[in-house]
Amino acid sequence: MFGRLAVAAIIVLALVWPRPANAEMIELNGGDWVQGALKEATPAGVVVEVGGQTIRFSTDRVRAIYFAAPSQPAQAQPAPAQATSAQPAPSQLPPVSPPPPASAQPTPTGSTAGDALQVVKSLRSAVLGGMSFREYQARVNAAATVVDRYLAALPGGPESESIHDAVRYYVLAESAWNNQGVVSRTAWLRKDGVLDRCPAYREFAETMRTKGDAYYAERVRNYVFISDGVISVLWSCASEKIAEAETFLVNAKK
Repeated sequence: MFGRLAVAAIIVLALVWPRPANAEMIELNGGDWVQGALKEATPAGVVVEVGGQTIRFSTDRVRAIYFAAPSQPAQAQPAPAQATSAQPAPSQLPPVSPPPPASAQPTPTGSTAGDALQVVKSLRSAVLGGMSFREYQARVNAAATVVDRYLAALPGGPESESIHDAVRYYVLAESAWNNQGVVSRTAWLRKDGVLDRCPAYREFAETMRTKGDAYYAERVRNYVFISDGVISVLWSCASEKIAEAETFLVNAKK
């Protein structure tokens, strides 16, 4: 009960306390630290943006929110408004947690596969919304870094493998998009063992192979020359792995 009250107090403070647009440190139960831009803090959960990806944590997982100190000089900040009867007195507000030492770095310890999956699902939502290659490249690189750190701290399991594969498909799509021939409508796809684990890709590759070398060819050791339609196929492969991971996580709770 005390833990829930503490989290509720943190949420109230996050909503009413004036703060600069600096990164916050989110301390999770179990010793996990997440650094990012706090987007929302409500009884339904805490939302933070990390590396361009939006991650939501339930309130029972959040232990504390540390607000970074303003980077501007104190005199540059607007003067605080005088307290009115509509504002709580300072004594009624919970104390502001001091920011952790600068050397403290967010670690994935205590994270769950669900946290990693949420990052990948946020990436999928961004892809469905449409974006330029540069935007896609930045989002994929950021998501891959965060997910790799999460998975490295988790025991192996089928859900972790599915999440890993989903990220790999997004990374491979980024590489193919970067090596796309606009006129020829082809791309150089990096060879990766994860490709054999996606039926949609295997079917697409076989179809292109039957059309001839203009659509599919293995001309070099580490890449496949293939129709650029493979990019959207890889995204569908990622979606399949996301659904697979969700199923594993649901079954694990039964």
